[in-house]
Amino acid sequence: MPAPTHDEADRLFVYRGQEVRVREKVRVESQDPSLMAVGAKLSAVGHAVEGWRVKLGIVMGEEMDGE
Repeated sequence: MPAPTHDEADRLFVYRGQEVRVREKVRVESQDPSLMAVGAKLSAVGHAVEGWRVKLGIVMGEEMDGE
């Protein structure tokens, strides 16, 4: 089954200072609200950890390579 086309397909957007192109969209569905809540919390933790890494790098005088 071919991937459905989307309005944003092959358009350029600026994300974090870089040009990016939409290649594929993913849709995730779940009937389990607990699973959805865990996913949201894990995403928030990931963002927090990335922020801490950047701040620690600044304190330590290191440059982050965007990993």
